[in-house]
Amino acid sequence: MNLAAVADFFENFRTDRLIEQLNAWNVGDLHSNPWFIGTFVVMVLISYVIGWRAVSAIITGFGGFIITISLTLAKGTGTEGLEGGGLYIIVIGGAVAVMLFIYLLFIKTE
Repeated sequence: MNLAAVADFFENFRTDRLIEQLNAWNVGDLHSNPWFIGTFVVMVLISYVIGWRAVSAIITGFGGFIITISLTLAKGTGTEGLEGGGLYIIVIGGAVAVMLFIYLLFIKTE
């Protein structure tokens, strides 16, 4: 494996290509999809009631970031996202997801 192959591999992770792929997967519509939100809530509740606190925290963290990314993509990326509040959504949503993850995993005790 040479340096050119490594550079070609990391070319796939450019921001514009990631945004194009997320838009192709319709990630921007997940925050308004009742099936996604319902499944997410049921998975969190079931894992929390069973007593799997770590699994519940991981599902909450991943789901929070997915919803945050979905809301950000719905607002738009680039300069139109900045004007529409996309930057605030990703920063505040990410902070809330991380704080909830840390609370459920490390602070919440019985």
